[in-house]
Amino acid sequence: MNTERSHFGKTKVLSPCHMMHPILDYSLTCDQLLINQLVGVYKNNHSTPGLHIKCNLTSDNMPKIHPETKKLIIKRLKTRSTAEVADTFNVSQRQVQRIRKRFEETGDVFDKPRSGRPRKTTAREDRLLVRKSKASPFSTAAELHQAWSPQVPVSTRTVCRILSQNGLSRGWKKQGSLLKGWTLEKWQKVDFSDESSVELHHSRGKYCRRPTGAHMDPRFTQKTVKFGGGKIMVWGYIQYGGVRNICRVEGNINSLKYQEVLATSYIPNHKRGQILQQDGAPSLTSISTSKFLKAKKIKVLQDWPAQSPDMNIIEHVWGRMKEEAWKTKPKNLDELWEAWKTAFFAIPDDFIDKLYESLSNRMDAVLQAHGSHTRY
Repeated sequence: MNTERSHFGKTKVLSPCHMMHPILDYSLTCDQLLINQLVGVYKNNHSTPGLHIKCNLTSDNMPKIHPETKKLIIKRLKTRSTAEVADTFNVSQRQVQRIRKRFEETGDVFDKPRSGRPRKTTAREDRLLVRKSKASPFSTAAELHQAWSPQVPVSTRTVCRILSQNGLSRGWKKQGSLLKGWTLEKWQKVDFSDESSVELHHSRGKYCRRPTGAHMDPRFTQKTVKFGGGKIMVWGYIQYGGVRNICRVEGNINSLKYQEVLATSYIPNHKRGQILQQDGAPSLTSISTSKFLKAKKIKVLQDWPAQSPDMNIIEHVWGRMKEEAWKTKPKNLDELWEAWKTAFFAIPDDFIDKLYESLSNRMDAVLQAHGSHTRY
């Protein structure tokens, strides 16, 4: 055995690393060699191949220290500083401080008893399960458990609990309609519907050209009516081939009133195989309305977003109607409704057909704009 006498009077045992690298001091005292044999860890402050530290890590990524090693740490703290002991045992100074505090409070170095059953999986196994779930979000707990294969067998309930603790809760997957790539033949089966409101005295005519200083001249002023003179609410729908029906609605549309509108203005003319398009307003997608449509065997285009004028071609119908209705200059709400209804049924069929033919390009434009505004 290769030994030498140190200036402290202790015998040093020369390790094989010392003989391989005489420039670096890899010598260990007899006490240190005993410590490393118990702990199973060598200081890894060099790049010599084959010398790697292996230790179990707890959930906070700190080495788990054996109770016998803790006793040796307490013994060394009598003559050495915290930093020296931490360096000797290859642990952090914070761990050494906790061991000292535990010994001073209780007289032993054992951990406090923990409530509940110990975890069956490690933090690393939990992270692996989370990665597999994110990579395959539609997999069941049983399928994830089979692909996961942890060291300790656990139940599918444990799999669900681990995923829930990491923010991955279970939920119903949305059934979205694949509108992209629809042909004109498919769009022809969709009835586009919407509600709209129009004021009796609209905001047009706010500006006029007048001589300087004549802003109070009666010729260049316009009489106004408080609250705009009132407004009407209408609901209508169109099909490929032309407009179909429009009705006047008193007040705002709620679920019950919407069902009455469908019963009187849509269902009597509904053809088998046609699909009703409606936006995502709460009154149109409520539970009672959904049950009503199901009872009447009306198929609805699912998951149509609210506030989506770029996608709903009937918005162009409303715009054209307002231009025509205001030309008649109605004096009351009844005249406004008659003008609105006349303008609706006067819209040419080829105008509606061109709107249907533009739907494929509209959907592509919305996708390219990531849901933002488009030229439509």
